[in-house]
Amino acid sequence: MDAQMTKQPGWGGDDTDPSSEWSSEQAGSADELHRLMHDLKAHQIELTQQNRELQDAQHALEISRDRYARLYDRAPVGYCTLDRGGIIREINLTGAAMLGTERGHLVGTPLWSHLDAGQAQALHAHIEAVQRGAERRTLGVRLTRRDTGHTLDLRLDSEPARGEEGDAVCLTVMLDVTEQRHLLEQLSAREQSLSRLALHDPLTGLANRALFSDRLDQAIARTQRTGEQLAVLFIDLDRFKLINDSFGHPFGDEVLKEVAARLREQVRKDDTVARIGGDEFLMLVAPADSPDAAAAVARKLIELLRRPYAGPREEIALTVSIGISLCPNDGTEAEDLVRQADTAMYIAKQSGRNTFRFYAPDMTAQAFDRILLRSGLAHAVERNELVMAYQPQLALDTRRIPGIEALVRWNHPVLGCLAPNGFLALAEETGLIRGIDAWVLRTACTQRKRWQAEGLDEGTLIKVNLSRRELERPELADDLETLLRELDLDARLVSLELTETGPVSDSASALETVRRLKGLGIELSIDHFGAVSSSLMDLKRLPIGELKMDKSLIDGLPQDSDDAAIARAILALGKTLGMRVVAQGVETQYQADFLREAGCTIAQGFLYTQPLGPDELMRFVKAWT
Repeated sequence: MDAQMTKQPGWGGDDTDPSSEWSSEQAGSADELHRLMHDLKAHQIELTQQNRELQDAQHALEISRDRYARLYDRAPVGYCTLDRGGIIREINLTGAAMLGTERGHLVGTPLWSHLDAGQAQALHAHIEAVQRGAERRTLGVRLTRRDTGHTLDLRLDSEPARGEEGDAVCLTVMLDVTEQRHLLEQLSAREQSLSRLALHDPLTGLANRALFSDRLDQAIARTQRTGEQLAVLFIDLDRFKLINDSFGHPFGDEVLKEVAARLREQVRKDDTVARIGGDEFLMLVAPADSPDAAAAVARKLIELLRRPYAGPREEIALTVSIGISLCPNDGTEAEDLVRQADTAMYIAKQSGRNTFRFYAPDMTAQAFDRILLRSGLAHAVERNELVMAYQPQLALDTRRIPGIEALVRWNHPVLGCLAPNGFLALAEETGLIRGIDAWVLRTACTQRKRWQAEGLDEGTLIKVNLSRRELERPELADDLETLLRELDLDARLVSLELTETGPVSDSASALETVRRLKGLGIELSIDHFGAVSSSLMDLKRLPIGELKMDKSLIDGLPQDSDDAAIARAILALGKTLGMRVVAQGVETQYQADFLREAGCTIAQGFLYTQPLGPDELMRFVKAWT
């Protein structure tokens, strides 16, 4: 039956088997499903990969966002977003720190409320300008930190933008420019300081020569338009070097400041006062109605500046010499007017100081003589142009000679023989006195040793004038001791004459030098006593052995009752203190008779003899004794 069934139609041979067809279809569906499953898995893998990439990108974005947020918050400048009303929508931590308030308390508040008062209007105008112009703008604001009290200067750099809701906002950068402002202020102050230094004297604050010349040029131009006059006053403090030498430069500077202050008090609106160096000042009086008006100013300045100045121990008096030149009378060039006033000032000094002089053309020749003296004085010692003359002091009661004064002379190759008053003051001013002092001291002591060999009385002292500058020199005592040892000369035969005692007693170094000189056995005397400043306390403090009455007192004897009274008082003072009193400058017998009757026993002067050379002096000694 199975065989028959296999042979039935439709089941065998070439007939198609339906189950086979179904199997084929089923197999095709399986393949398709397999393919679909494969594609699905591949797509799933792709989605998974894309999802992973998206997750990585999101993570990176979050990292980037966090990093940006940190950078935004901790940037070295402040950032904030402001709406049109200046309200802070967001701000970074740096900006909050600048404002000195926590960020949470800033958002939603107006920026201007955190600034110093009075800046709200400027901030609103700034925001409006940014929005209107659609461009970056800058505004400077200032705030005082509430937490520290420090003042900050901020620069706001704003540009327009749109907020999350599309409304107009300002993205603002906040820069702290406080240090920059401080640097700019310091630079500005330094520039002003340098500018002031360029035109002003650093010690007194007065105008300097450059500024004075500029103002003088302007004043001259003005006078040429208006026909007015102006005056230039050259003001020089008399013997100011003594202040520096005796009390030191710091004290001298204080005196110069006080002088400047007094001069400044007298300056009118269009006038100028300047310090041009050392103790020299210039004053421009513009306009000057007349020469008499300029003279009145000079007199006022002389009185003003001679008022005492506070010194280390007691008040100090100064005098001034003033030279005046006029424009247009003396010229219309600034340089010429200053030079002419300078020339007139030197003539005022030569006229006795503490006075003023107007410039005159013939003064130029005198100024030339001064220049000639200055240039020659520096070489006078080395060229052997100095010579010594000697004037004896005579004991009127015993006809002895207690002392011989050494007086230097200068044989100038052009101007002839000059007495001490013709060049020693200039030597003091120029600092050349030290070399002259040394030469005089050596020459006088050497001559005294020679006279000793010629039989001069052992009680006769050689008397040498000593400048205050030399007495200030610490090496003086050592140098003199060395000289005396070299000459084998007894120190008790040497007497040093001082013109003023005040500067000596006020100087520690000078006092120490005097103490050492006294220890050597050298005597000190006061020259020109009664005409210069020497206090009675100084006579007690210093080892003074002799007082020399000034010639100005002797000249009035016996007619002038005041001079007579002063002479008697000095003689009584000397007797009380155990000091010799010498009358110098005796020229008439009437003077000699009065002095003898008043108790003066020692005199010198032309009545007896003029200064003599070494050999003539010995002949006079033999005749007198």
